[in-house]
Amino acid sequence: MADLITNNGDALSRLIQLQAGRHDLRLNWVGNGNTDLTALCNAYSVQEKLAKSLWAGIRELMQMPELRELPEPLQAQIASIILKAHAIADLETESHAKRIAMMGKPKGPI
Repeated sequence: MADLITNNGDALSRLIQLQAGRHDLRLNWVGNGNTDLTALCNAYSVQEKLAKSLWAGIRELMQMPELRELPEPLQAQIASIILKAHAIADLETESHAKRIAMMGKPKGPI
């Protein structure tokens, strides 16, 4: 289960910290709900923009005819990086879904 990073702060901040922890998001929380929510949104936005930019760049690289002129081991390494990134993302998504599903289940006999 997720732990709160700080024990102080307003109720909104504690809720944001708890939910962020359940999604393995770690930030420096200040204890103010509005500030923490803004920081969380900004961090997510930066990560999302970076990921989109990197994938767009890789897609462009894969479409370049010059790529076929590169040595075969280099082509294989590029393909390996792409496949590995997709596999890790899929595994982490599945693992996260299982963790969230387990949080909602009762832990003992009812």
